[in-house]
Amino acid sequence: MVQWFDKIGEEHADWIKKQKIFFVATAPLDGQGCVNTSPKGYDWSGIETQSHLEENGRITIMLAAFEGGPRIMRLIGTGRVVRVGSPEFNKIMDDHYQGTELYRASGKRSIILADIRKIGTSCGYAVPFFDYRGPRPTLINHWAKKDEEDVKKYWLTKNMFSLDGLPGMRHEWLGQEWVGKNRVHGPVELPDWATIGSRSSTNGVFSTWLKPGTGLANTTILSVGIAIGAGVATIVSKRR
Repeated sequence: MVQWFDKIGEEHADWIKKQKIFFVATAPLDGQGCVNTSPKGYDWSGIETQSHLEENGRITIMLAAFEGGPRIMRLIGTGRVVRVGSPEFNKIMDDHYQGTELYRASGKRSIILADIRKIGTSCGYAVPFFDYRGPRPTLINHWAKKDEEDVKKYWLTKNMFSLDGLPGMRHEWLGQEWVGKNRVHGPVELPDWATIGSRSSTNGVFSTWLKPGTGLANTTILSVGIAIGAGVATIVSKRR
C-alpha cells in the first residue's frame, strides 16, 4: 500500500542512511525528450541531470530495500545545481564532506540540492535480495589520474549539451563564453514554447506546484557530483 508524507520523519531518515544505492530521475519539459534515470546520479558520462534541473527543476530520488524488510521510497521535489568552485559549493563540502574520500577526490563537477516536497513509500514485495560487497573505487581512481586541463577538456567534449540539446556544463573555468547562471530559488519560469496552446494550463499547474510553502518545502537533499556524472554520492537530510 502506498503512503504519502509531507516530510521525512526520523524513521524515514534512519532507513535512508542504511541504503547503499539510490536512483535519480529527471526529464526535460519537451514531451519528446529523453527521460533520464541514473544510479546514484551518475549520468553515464553525460550531463542529463544537471541540464534538466537547470531547465525545469523537477527531480525524483528512489530507494529500494535489497536486504531486510521490503520497502520502496520516492523523494519527489525540485532541485538546483551548485557548481564546483562557488562559495556555496565550498561551504557544503566543508560542512558535510570533510574527512571523506569524496572531499579529496578530483574531477568534482557540481552539487545537486533537492528540496523534497513529497515522500511516498510502497511495499517493495517484488524487489529481490542482493548482497552488498562494498563501494566501487573505479570512478574516484580514474579522476585521480587527471589534472585540471583534463577535466576542462572532458567538460567541453562530453558535457556541453544534454541528449536533447539543453545547455550542459557552464563554468567560468572554461572561459567567459561558457559562463552560465544557475536556476534561482522559487517558481520555475517556463520558456515561451512551453506555454503555447495546450501547454498553457500545464504552466499554471507547474508553477503553482513549485511554489514553496509551509506544507511543501521541508527537507533538503545534498548530492555531490563527479565530473563523469551528476554523481549523487551521499544523502544528507536537513529539516527546516
